[in-house]
Order: sequence, then C-alpha cells, then structure tokens
Amino acid sequence: MNSVLFPAVSLFRGLSRSPFCFPDADAVAAQILSLLPLKFFPILVVGIIALILALAIGLGIHFDCSGKYRCRSSFKCIELAARCNGVADCKEGEDEYRCGKAPPGRFEAQSDGHTPGLCFYCVGSYVSSDTLRVDLLEEPFREDFVSINHLLPDDKVTALHHAVYVREGCASGHVVTLTCSVCGRRMGSSPRIVGGNASSLAQWPWQASLQFQGYHLCGGSVITPVWVVTAAHCVYDLYLPKSWTIQVGLVSLLDSPAPSHLVEKIIYHSKYKPKRLGNDIALMKLAGPVAFNEMIQPVCLPNSEENFPDGKMCWTSGWGATEDGGDASPVLNHAAVPLLSNKLCNHRDVYGGLISPSMLCAGYLKGGVDSCQGDSGGPLVCQERTVWKLVGATSFGIGCAEANKPGVYTRITSFLDWIHEQMEVDLFTLIVIIWWHLQHAEVPGSGIEPMPQQ
Repeated sequence: MNSVLFPAVSLFRGLSRSPFCFPDADAVAAQILSLLPLKFFPILVVGIIALILALAIGLGIHFDCSGKYRCRSSFKCIELAARCNGVADCKEGEDEYRCGKAPPGRFEAQSDGHTPGLCFYCVGSYVSSDTLRVDLLEEPFREDFVSINHLLPDDKVTALHHAVYVREGCASGHVVTLTCSVCGRRMGSSPRIVGGNASSLAQWPWQASLQFQGYHLCGGSVITPVWVVTAAHCVYDLYLPKSWTIQVGLVSLLDSPAPSHLVEKIIYHSKYKPKRLGNDIALMKLAGPVAFNEMIQPVCLPNSEENFPDGKMCWTSGWGATEDGGDASPVLNHAAVPLLSNKLCNHRDVYGGLISPSMLCAGYLKGGVDSCQGDSGGPLVCQERTVWKLVGATSFGIGCAEANKPGVYTRITSFLDWIHEQMEVDLFTLIVIIWWHLQHAEVPGSGIEPMPQQ
C-alpha cells in the first residue's frame, strides 16, 4: 500500500514540525519567548495582567446590582423604583412580574406579565397579623420579591418582607394569592374542661361547635371564613354534610342566638384509621363564609418550622364533660395546660410508646386538668406575643384528668401541607380580601385501651 505523507505545518514563524508530531508545549513557549526582544517582555506581562484586571472589573460591574434590581433575562441592572412601576424595563418584562395592587375589596397580583381578573384561592391560610404569607406560582424568576410596600404602612413593610416565601407549585396553575387577614386576635379577658374555668363571650372567638343532627358532638377551630379544623374521629362514618351544622361566636349551647352554618364538604385524612389513632385530623367547609366580628375570629395556623417548647403553657377549650363519664357542659370551658415532650409522654407509665411524632401531649402528669369527651377536635392554642396559634386538635386520652394520662392532640405543624392541599382542591374558590381586617388589626384581640373521645 502506498503511504501518504502530509507536509510539515508551520505553526509559528520559524517553527515547523514533522508529520503528526506535536511539539512539547513548554518547548514551543520557550521558542516563542526567544523570538521576542527582551525589552518587550515586561510590556507583554503588564498587558496580560491589565487585560485580566479589566475583565474581572467588567464582570464585577456587570453582575453587581447592589441597591438595584437585576433582570434575570439580560443581567441588566435597573433602579428599584422601576420595579413594579407598570413599565417593562427588562428584556422579558420580569421586573413587572409578581407585582401587587390593591383596588378596593380585593388584592390582585401579576403573574407572567398579566393581571388575572380575579383572585383565586391557591394555598393561602390565615396567619398572624405580624406575619405575611405569600403563595406564588412556580414560574421563571420565582426568586423575585413581592412588592407590598403600597399595601401597608411603612413601619410594617420591612418585617413583612422577611416573612414572604415562595411555594414551589400551585395546583390550579393559574393564580397568585396574597393572604393578609388578621388572625389569632381576641377581645375576651384572659382567664369547663376538668379543672378549668367557664369562658366568656369572645374569649376564644375561633371556637366552633360541630353539631350532628342538632346536638353538639365535637369542637373545631375556625381558620378561614369557610374552613374549620377538627378531628377525623369526629366525622369518620358521619361524613354526610347535610347531617351537620356549625355554630360559632357562642358560649352557651342552651340559649345561644348564634346562627347555624350549613356544611358543604367534610374531608378527613385518607390515612386515618380508628384503631391506629394517628392522622386524626379533618376539615369542614362551610356552605357560606362566616362574617368575622368581635365574637368570631380565625385562629392562626403556625409556621411549618415553628417550635413550641416543652413546658409552654397553652390553652384548650370546649363543651366537653366536666367529669369522667359526665354529660357535655352547656357552657364553653377552658383550661391552661403545659406542653409535654413526646419522650415523656411515651414513658411506659404514661402512654408506653403510643405517641407518634405527629401527635403531642399537654396536661399534668398528676392529673386534675384535662380535655374530655365532647372536647374532641377542639383547639389547643398557644400565644406568641399577642397572637394565638393553633398548635393541636384534641384527639384522645384515657379517662379524664387521670394521673399519668395527659391529653393527646394532633400536632398541627405535621399536617400543614395536608390542610393546604385540601383547600387547593377547590381550584376556583374565590377569595375576596377584606381590607377591614388590616385596618382593624388591633381589634381583639393502666390496661385500658385508649378510645377517641366524642
């Protein structure tokens, strides 16, 4: 076979190589430098250093937007005042994404560069008046902040910005929702559940009486104008909405003028099993919204990572029996109980390992104060500064106020995602933000098998 030779290739003037022979890089560099007059060498070094510095400074200026807003589409820096001013200054217009405006009666937020005609409820929950929760669509530029400066007084804006976070997705795929209603406030004075005290009107304005065929069966907690949190064992096998009514804003069950609210939907946790005790949580959706007033207010849901320390004094309330085996109390009662660690509650002399991480205990190991039958599903609330938060829903216990048998509650922080997901199912539920709430933010505010209490 005839062989073919390629001619030598001149890479640099004065340099050549044999066919397919690649010279050593160090040798090439040495030959190049040998061709340069010695006097030009310092100039070359200085030039290279200057070029590197220029590139570094240029890139720094290009990417540094200190005190400005950086466009994600082009890395352009614009003044913060140009953010949400109605003019698209960025290439893709992202400086006008997620901008809020507050026409009378509702909040609207821009998504993907347009403003939806209505505000649909996506994932909102009622939170404390000193925090703000913003749930946003998953979309490009989702790290952008939400402009809320024009919605609240200047002295509250800074704290609110720190409380804003982005939810990764939205079941409806359509909407952006801002929920900024006041919750966890009451007008009632500070201080019959066993060992407890009779409550006054408006002292626990989120307390609901869940009535089956006209009779009080369980308690519940109002969290929005249409949603009430309760225990799954209260509604399991009794899930026909037409059999239930809910009363709020009352203390006495005997002569209350409070109207009854019809129930549209009942949802209990799909993993709830009566004999396993866990996942004891349910939601009731009212057929129409409750009008909030001094006697009726929503309780705040806690933040997902919020920690309530062992020993913290919290409050439970309800119309439960005031003694073991007794009838339900006609008057709303409440009691202060300390939170107990799950480790202590799982001690062999207490509940012997029955308490899972999604449960919590509260009460006194010596007995004397407890929730009881009829209190099931009702609130266990803790006060953070001036705001009341729903920490637990009454689940089960052994007897009432017995020694080493404190009350067991569903841990609300373990079910926040579930609560939000159930409320997302109603993709086209319209939420009208009543700005009255913001403007009135300071207005009040043994070998016995354990059986669910009803």
